[in-house]
Amino acid sequence: MDSHVTPTQAPQNTPQRMNRQRAFYRQIPWLSVILSVTAQLLIWWVYPLIYSKELSAGQWQHNPALMTYSVFLALTIFFTFNRRFVGWLNYLFLVIPFLLLYFLYREMTIQQLVLLILLPIALVAIHLKWLNLQNIFGLILFSGLSTLSLPVVIFYQQNTFLTKPFLISLMPLLLSYLFYMTIIFIPDGKKKRLTALVFGIMLLLTILSLPWNIWTLIALIILIATWMIFINLDLKQRYRMTFFTILQAATILLIFMQQAH
Repeated sequence: MDSHVTPTQAPQNTPQRMNRQRAFYRQIPWLSVILSVTAQLLIWWVYPLIYSKELSAGQWQHNPALMTYSVFLALTIFFTFNRRFVGWLNYLFLVIPFLLLYFLYREMTIQQLVLLILLPIALVAIHLKWLNLQNIFGLILFSGLSTLSLPVVIFYQQNTFLTKPFLISLMPLLLSYLFYMTIIFIPDGKKKRLTALVFGIMLLLTILSLPWNIWTLIALIILIATWMIFINLDLKQRYRMTFFTILQAATILLIFMQQAH
């Protein structure tokens, strides 16, 4: 009797399983994922490589493991922020960077590994509500580690040393994270506008201190438009991370291009 029931049930269960899988994949905003991850990778990789080209020791170093790590870390950041720090998918992606570090530890110094692991640890900590980091403190923690993690490691991989001028030149990158990610950590109310205003003014003054050219002007226009218009748009949660990451990438790449000329 049972042998007759099982074959008839299998065809019914298979379409249901396939429909659940399709529904799961449809829930993932693939275009947003691609745009956000690409923008994040440009933020991390472009400037260290541009700066390294100006140094006599600078040369392209092939490191597919580091590139793979940065891709999955960018994916982790996207899903963490795009889903407002909730959901099992976040924790799945949070595990991947830690696993990838196993393939990097033989190629790097302990200092580099510490820099790489601090950002995933911070993302885990931000998830824990009892630590109360889904606010300005989490914003500062994430911004600082995002600035000092991949860009510094990439620069060291290219040159086998660090320079104080390079670290100081990362200040616009730090301020861009603080400004553009404000809406992720402080999404509503007067605190959002005040926090964005403070960090926006700091970023504005930093840009104004740079030599003037067309790149500087466009970066200023994007910055001012973001504070006056874009940050007040009632964007759906699923679009916020991608939209503001692209704006950040555009601003910081324009600053980097200005510094490269």
